[in-house]
Amino acid sequence: MHKTMQPVPDGGAEGTSTQTSGVTRRRFLRQAGATALSWAACSHFDFAQPGTLPNPVGYSNISWPPAELNQAMEALSALGYQGMQLLGWVQETYAGGKTAELKERLQKLKLSAAALSCSKVKLIPDNPDDFKEQFRVYADFLHTLGGKVLQLVDDGKPQGKYTTGEIKSMGAKMNELGKMAKDSGMTVGYHPHFGRLGETREGLGRVLDATDPQYVGLIADVAHLKLGGADPAEVIRTYHQRLVMLHLKDVRRDVYELVRQNRDAAKGLKTHFCEIGHGVVDFPAITASLRNVRFQGWAIVELDSYVPPAGGPAESARINKNALRSLGFQIGSRGGAAPIRYM
Repeated sequence: MHKTMQPVPDGGAEGTSTQTSGVTRRRFLRQAGATALSWAACSHFDFAQPGTLPNPVGYSNISWPPAELNQAMEALSALGYQGMQLLGWVQETYAGGKTAELKERLQKLKLSAAALSCSKVKLIPDNPDDFKEQFRVYADFLHTLGGKVLQLVDDGKPQGKYTTGEIKSMGAKMNELGKMAKDSGMTVGYHPHFGRLGETREGLGRVLDATDPQYVGLIADVAHLKLGGADPAEVIRTYHQRLVMLHLKDVRRDVYELVRQNRDAAKGLKTHFCEIGHGVVDFPAITASLRNVRFQGWAIVELDSYVPPAGGPAESARINKNALRSLGFQIGSRGGAAPIRYM
């Protein structure tokens, strides 16, 4: 167990936390209509085999300062992680002729460019901007690197009084971006985020209801879902046909309890998360859901807003590796994961 640390104030996010567990008939029908979609790999992995999961496991460079990208790549390769999710600023740093340089570096280290965060695509329900031009830049960059998943995060407010029409308008823009991605052999994944419209279970449902499963999948960040009051295992089961990627990290107990008592009291916390197994997320329930729905896509450790241990982010990555291996993820055995197909 980790030692509880006091939250550190630093700038704020507004909103309240609510939890909604029901699935509307409309949502069910939409998901049923997406049954034929193959968001994850279709291999013959035996999910009944005890103690193992087939998912390739990667890590986001968000855990390192921007100046330490090379150190991050080297550390993750040495630890046996199979890929990385890159932040949007990486595209700017390695634009043009430098993209080939980054691709060669990743290949040398046996790391796949699993996903890219489309950081400058700020989708808000009442904002008319569609960000197609910026999204195309991200898509072309990730396509060159051989990646598949383009992450979108809404920039709405959890307490925003958005009309159904405004939510549908944002969903239509997400569909357009998703179609652009699909036309290039990639897929869009929506990431529900604490402090945004998709923070709560209800908000997540509203966004996914407004989007087309053909073009917009789900990146289930188990820690953001937990902190927002949802049950990550339930979300995985309910939306398994739209699941394109997992984000894995834990939620600090002190932060979780504070948010449950008073959402507004959590404004300005500098740290929210911690290494896997050191917080309140029920990972055995999550892996049980993964087995149940037979998900075989990428699992990415995306540990941000945390206090690194004495050994820095690389030591944190080692701690997470050991925790994930104890849960059945196969890290360090390259080539053991099935290739992933996206529609």
